[in-house]
Amino acid sequence: MNKLLLALLSGLILAFSWPSIGVFPFIFFAFIPLFILEEKDKNKKEVFWYSYIAFLIFNVITTYWIYHASPFGAFAAFAINALLMAISFLLFHIIKKINSNSTAYLFFVFSWISMEYLHLNWDLSWPWLILGNVFAEFPSMVQWYEFTGFLGGSFWILIINILLFKLYKNYNKKKILLSSLFFFIPIVISFYIIWNFPDKNDNSVDVLIVQPNIDPYIDKFSKGYQQQINDFIALAKTQLSQKTQLLIGPETALLEGIWENKIEYTYSIMLFRELQKEFPNLNILIGATTYKMFASIEDRTNTARKIKHEDIYYDAYNSAIFISNSSDIKVYHKTKLVPGAEKMPFPTFLDPLAKLIIDLGGISGSLGSENSTNVFSFDDILISPLICYESVYGDMGLGKTNLLAIITNDGWWKNTPGYKQHLAYARLRAVEQRKSIVRSANTGISAIINSKGKILQKSNWDEEICIKTKVEINNQITFYSQFGDYLGRISVFIFFIFLIVNFVKSRLH
Repeated sequence: MNKLLLALLSGLILAFSWPSIGVFPFIFFAFIPLFILEEKDKNKKEVFWYSYIAFLIFNVITTYWIYHASPFGAFAAFAINALLMAISFLLFHIIKKINSNSTAYLFFVFSWISMEYLHLNWDLSWPWLILGNVFAEFPSMVQWYEFTGFLGGSFWILIINILLFKLYKNYNKKKILLSSLFFFIPIVISFYIIWNFPDKNDNSVDVLIVQPNIDPYIDKFSKGYQQQINDFIALAKTQLSQKTQLLIGPETALLEGIWENKIEYTYSIMLFRELQKEFPNLNILIGATTYKMFASIEDRTNTARKIKHEDIYYDAYNSAIFISNSSDIKVYHKTKLVPGAEKMPFPTFLDPLAKLIIDLGGISGSLGSENSTNVFSFDDILISPLICYESVYGDMGLGKTNLLAIITNDGWWKNTPGYKQHLAYARLRAVEQRKSIVRSANTGISAIINSKGKILQKSNWDEEICIKTKVEINNQITFYSQFGDYLGRISVFIFFIFLIVNFVKSRLH
């Protein structure tokens, strides 16, 4: 079979297995055309370039919508992500020349997982296409993510692809049995977990989610911040009651430009305090652009901005503001910033390109960030906020919480698969943490997701709406909550051991 055709076939199968685009079972044989190509082609350059074509097709079809927010960011994401995937495949090809087939395919698994783990933890982090995300619209298949996280799904996919390829090469009963066991056992485990899952939790919280439906390209900056907050409160009051404990608004809903040292005296906050007088049980979680002044030069961060003509520095943040009905206002600064949109990666080298960063909430340039997630408390309930892109990450230190709140603005991507995928990934976070999720999107899809990853209520795209409901809470801490992406760390260790051993082996020959 033509090499190019094989590369195209792998790329298309990968793409059309992805949430909101195709059907997930395709993923279990998506790598087989590339394996056939690799076995026939002994030229390293050709193996690299053909695999790069395959992975580039995969990236473009599944994430083309990034272009709406940032053309530069889109092309960078396509190119870099495909490059990392192709390098993993090339390393497998090289190792295969030195080792037995079985050893080489095992190396490929650890090489790929190491690459995915890298993508979770470096300046160009873009974990959108981690293979384990492919089950996001069918979380009933992967209830065991509470033990492994989504990297466990990547392991499963790669192992099945390898077994099916070996079955394709040499059809026999032993390999059929082995492939069947590896395929069906995780599914059986998943359904066993669902069947034995507690049906009802007596602990709950009354929540109101507001989706204001502000067009981020037109309305967000044409309407004044006063009109926007007044419209938001007016919409909320159509569904608020004296029983409502938590009101949630989306990412960057407050455009006032809030200085944290004067937060109580800002227009939006004072309106919310008046609202709490009317509804005394009400706590409010909402997104905002906030600023923090530095007291001295020593306090400055590498993202600090200078006030023109003044020796004064400050940081700008994509924040979640929590307005408690019984205590001071608390602020959480987003920790996982989008490369090329909210921060310039590798600032030492790339700061001159900072002007390419898109304007998110009236500011541009690299934002400040925190080192860890925050927990807000009210009525003996602990709630952890995740701001937009953070909900694509599994290992966010979310164990000590009762409820997850995602605030986002998916309108940047327009009516594309992007916002659908983003919602779907949240379902995996619910399974991994065994926590209910309340999700407020400016537009996109606002939703209530239970701890099994099932969507209980949701809005439509381009809809101004409130969602009012009781949400179950619990104190469960999963194995994954405690140990995070341990599969990634193990894979990196084994990957480097493989490389060292094979380097020594090649030198000895």
